[in-house]
Amino acid sequence: MWRARPSGKGWHFINAIKQLTTTPAPLPMPKSPAKSNTLRYLKILGFGLPATAGSLLGYVWYDPNFRQQLQANIPYVKELLEVILPESDTETPPTRKQIPEIPASFEGPPIPIISTDDKKDTAVEKGFNIIAPELVHAQHCQTSDIVRVEDLCLHFPDSSSTEKDVSVQAGSQEKIDPSAGETQLQRRDEDDKANSAALETLLHKLLANSQILVTEAVKAQTEAAASTRHHSELLKQALNNVEDVFGTDPWEAVAVANREREQALLRASEKVLELKKCVEKLQDVIQEGKNNQVTQNNPVVIDASRQLSEFMKELGNVNSQVRQAEAEANMVQKYKELVEKGRKQFQKEIESLVPAEKLSQGKLSEDELNILIAHSFRRVEQLQKQLLELQTQEQQKLNAALEIQKQEDVQLTEATISEERQRIQEEFEHEKAKLQMDYLVKLETEVRKQLARQAAAHSDHLKDVLAVQKQELTAEYHRVLQYKLLEERERFQTEVAAWISRLKGIEAAVEARAASEKLTRSAQNLWLSCIALNSLITFGSESGDDKQTKPLRSNVQAILEAANQNTFVQTVVENFPDVALDRGINTEDELKDRFYRVTRICRRLGLVDTPNSSLYSYLVSYLHSLLILDNLEALSEADEIDLNELDTFTLLAHAKYWMEKGHMDHALRFMIQLHGESRRAASDWINEARVFLETKQIVRTLMAYASASGLANTF
Repeated sequence: MWRARPSGKGWHFINAIKQLTTTPAPLPMPKSPAKSNTLRYLKILGFGLPATAGSLLGYVWYDPNFRQQLQANIPYVKELLEVILPESDTETPPTRKQIPEIPASFEGPPIPIISTDDKKDTAVEKGFNIIAPELVHAQHCQTSDIVRVEDLCLHFPDSSSTEKDVSVQAGSQEKIDPSAGETQLQRRDEDDKANSAALETLLHKLLANSQILVTEAVKAQTEAAASTRHHSELLKQALNNVEDVFGTDPWEAVAVANREREQALLRASEKVLELKKCVEKLQDVIQEGKNNQVTQNNPVVIDASRQLSEFMKELGNVNSQVRQAEAEANMVQKYKELVEKGRKQFQKEIESLVPAEKLSQGKLSEDELNILIAHSFRRVEQLQKQLLELQTQEQQKLNAALEIQKQEDVQLTEATISEERQRIQEEFEHEKAKLQMDYLVKLETEVRKQLARQAAAHSDHLKDVLAVQKQELTAEYHRVLQYKLLEERERFQTEVAAWISRLKGIEAAVEARAASEKLTRSAQNLWLSCIALNSLITFGSESGDDKQTKPLRSNVQAILEAANQNTFVQTVVENFPDVALDRGINTEDELKDRFYRVTRICRRLGLVDTPNSSLYSYLVSYLHSLLILDNLEALSEADEIDLNELDTFTLLAHAKYWMEKGHMDHALRFMIQLHGESRRAASDWINEARVFLETKQIVRTLMAYASASGLANTF
């Protein structure tokens, strides 16, 4: 690669351009010094007092209650208002106030409180307006001011008028607190001190944080400027083809320095942004403290402003160094671009003279070498001429820049002097305000002492009168209280007795209702259990298996649980056949089907009286059963028959007749009268029918009892 090394004159040219590009902007014109506070106070008093007095008179004319309050609290105002604003004949009655007012015997001007709080308290504004004219003259004569402040003290009437006013006031029900004004003043002082302490704490924290951030920001900016300069130096060395001490490629060091410079600039920007937020917050707090009358003359606010200015000045110096380093880096970068551009241009010129293949192979003839040397000489002469022209032009620009720099230095010096003068003037104003505040505090302390001495005698007399009134009112209060307590206690006891009776009645009704509901629920459960048992013995199991009977013990146990140990139910349940409980019973339909089969067998065995008879007897009985016809004599329940005269066939005919009519019990009676082999063949059916009828009768009894219990508990 072709490299060009600038001469010493070239570096002078670069430095001159750098100085022109890094010339700092002219500082703003210094502010004119603030005017005197005395003239400001005179203007405020000249325009504020007439406006305040006019507004006050207008509001007094508009609101009679405010006029009465003003006359009660400020002496000699009543006579003045009667002259300026005479009252009409009809006065509106004063409204009753819950807050006790100061009696007429304790009339006097309000305590002049030197408070710097917001202008919302009218009493504070009046006190400040009273003392403010004295402050103007206090700069000339302090003794006369003390005399005038003493003239502002309260003037109490004589003892006779005081006793008369106290006697009139004793008739009213308002309570007087002699130390209310002093308590209010102390509370206000405590609030002011608390506000000042809070502001001081906040400022100290912000200043400490700002100091740390400024130190970090200055350090980061310094590192950024050093990294930028280091990168510029390495770039210059690389452009001049100067290798470092280790013999490595200088462009690698330039790349590393560039990365370090970018990281340093990023850290510096982050620190500056964080510092900017903290400084803005500190400026807001300082401005708020200056705008507040309580804290505007606080020394901490003044010191914070001074330290903030120092922080900004220090940060500005470091910023100027960073800007200068960045300007140098920009100049070196531009120089690098120009060098690269010149190299590329020279490379193109060489390639236009000699083919690139010969240059890369190094095979050049003598004529080609002569052409290259001649072109180089011409190029050098051309560059020397351009360099001489540029040196001449830059010398002229440098002289002009020096003249401009001298003028700017003069302006900068004047601006610095003006800023210093402004700073000294501000310090003077702050010290002056501090002295004025100290003087106001002394005046306020003296006035408070005088007011306290004058109020002491009057407060002692008021304490005696109020003590007597307190005793009388306390006795009357206790008497009325006891009477009212007795009345309320008697009324309360009567109401409590009535409510207790009602509560007992409600409890009895609820308990009766609960017992009835419990019995009803028990009867319903018993009825449902009986219905389930009746369905089981009537229709059989729901499984659909006709050959298998279901035991009734679980259903009977459910009935016992639903009955809640009822004696009648337990007695009836004890009569359940054990066979029905353990094995179960056949349904009525099953017994009917089985009855017809049993009757056919019994008819075939109707003539067989003894067991183990001959085959002839069985054959004759079978043939007889085929030939004999049924003979019915008892067709109704009212008919009377002699069972001893009925044979087996007649008994079976009657049993079948009554079974077809649905009277299983009558059929069972006729079946029981059988004898011989017919009785033995029908014995199983007779037992099953007897168990079925017994179980059915017990279930019907339980259902009737459950229905009766449910109806009795319901109605």
